[in-house]
Amino acid sequence: MKDRIGMASTFLLSAAALVLMAAGFMIWDQPVLEAVGAGAAKEWQEVARFLSRYGDFPFLLAAGVVALAVSLCLRAASWSRILTAMILAGIIAGLASNVVKLGTGRVRPRVEQVAHGWYGPKHGDQWVSLRHDFQSFPSSHAACAFGFFWPLFLSRRWLGATGLFLAAAIAWSRVQLNAHHVSDVAAGALLGVLAGWLVWRWIMTRGGLSRWLGEQGSKTGEGNSGPVR
Repeated sequence: MKDRIGMASTFLLSAAALVLMAAGFMIWDQPVLEAVGAGAAKEWQEVARFLSRYGDFPFLLAAGVVALAVSLCLRAASWSRILTAMILAGIIAGLASNVVKLGTGRVRPRVEQVAHGWYGPKHGDQWVSLRHDFQSFPSSHAACAFGFFWPLFLSRRWLGATGLFLAAAIAWSRVQLNAHHVSDVAAGALLGVLAGWLVWRWIMTRGGLSRWLGEQGSKTGEGNSGPVR
């Protein structure tokens, strides 16, 4: 049952991300770029910088590792599994987004020296795959954040919803800071959700890593590691 609910939730959010990505390509990317350039939501700029800095995956990873260490010490099997799924999903989503970046070569919105567009791995005689200015699509911040929090949402609904709100705020900060287009963060969110569901399904519903994390429900009061409704 929880596997079907997880699949349905993942399908719905993935579909929403696809729609947002398509809308970004066709309608919103350029108007949002121009609005941000004209100073839209300028009063939130410091908030955006804070979210962008501390919402980067190294900080999420550090928080996840500390929480995992505590849960392992307390022998809280369900939380150990959830946190492991969060960490692995964030890593996989981040790696996937960076691999895609190598092939797309989309110029970041804030770059002024190069015409905006998609250049692939090579621009003229120069390889641009590893140049930061050509790594707009997709957003790794969004991919890692949604990958990190999606397993939490599938396991602990209300707490996970707070995490998804934070992930969305991190994605917004990247657009607000002119680091990404709307379609970039939507694509990142899509990668994160898919990675989060795959890892959650393996660990939480298929019992992956039981040898190291213990069986689900091995501690009193943690018998139900499925979605809280």
